Amino acid sequence: MPQYPKRVPNYLIRVQLPDRPGALGAVASRIGAVGGDVVSIDILQRDNGVVVDELGVGLAGDHLLELLREEILEVDGVTIETLRAVEGPLPDRHGELLDIATDLFVQESPTTLLDRLADRVCRSLAADFAAVIDADTGRVMAAHGSAPGDDELRTMALWAVAPLSPQLGADERGDGSPDQSPTVAAAELVRAGVVLVVGRAAPVFRTRERQWIAIMAELADHGWRALT
Repeated sequence: MPQYPKRVPNYLIRVQLPDRPGALGAVASRIGAVGGDVVSIDILQRDNGVVVDELGVGLAGDHLLELLREEILEVDGVTIETLRAVEGPLPDRHGELLDIATDLFVQESPTTLLDRLADRVCRSLAADFAAVIDADTGRVMAAHGSAPGDDELRTMALWAVAPLSPQLGADERGDGSPDQSPTVAAAELVRAGVVLVVGRAAPVFRTRERQWIAIMAELADHGWRALT
């Protein structure tokens, strides 16, 4: 038998599967059949009989990727949303949450706190961008990644904090507010008077990721209060 390498490539595989007993076990079994090692499981969303899970998988080599994909899709009702390589170790969401919280609370000024919030959220979620916008003036306080223009960011922030007018029809609303859009998530920092806006073309934001963004915003808001 070929020797299993000491260091293996890591992948995050996001799958949609039926919310029924044995479905996840069947996927894990298929991964194991090609020499993959499931080392982490995050349940990102569960509704309407469908579960979205993100599996952290170690694989013996890139040459097994296509076979791995085929094996997973053999499970009835399962689709692969994304499959991406991870540089370094697979993320530990609970450990990362504590690390980011500590990072936020050691910042020495409100400006560096907001900048650090945008930076850490952008990197942790592999987002295209994360930005902090003043809820009153629309001024962009911090931005990381490939953020859109200031006007577009301000519009996203307004959608996040202002309820839709009953007179505003669907055609006028366009794509909807950031907290409704699958590719944009937002959270308000009430004490700081700012809005955190995060964008990612793919994969779409799931319930648990939106909750995570809200937690990070709340922690930063408490840090803001301590600094001011």
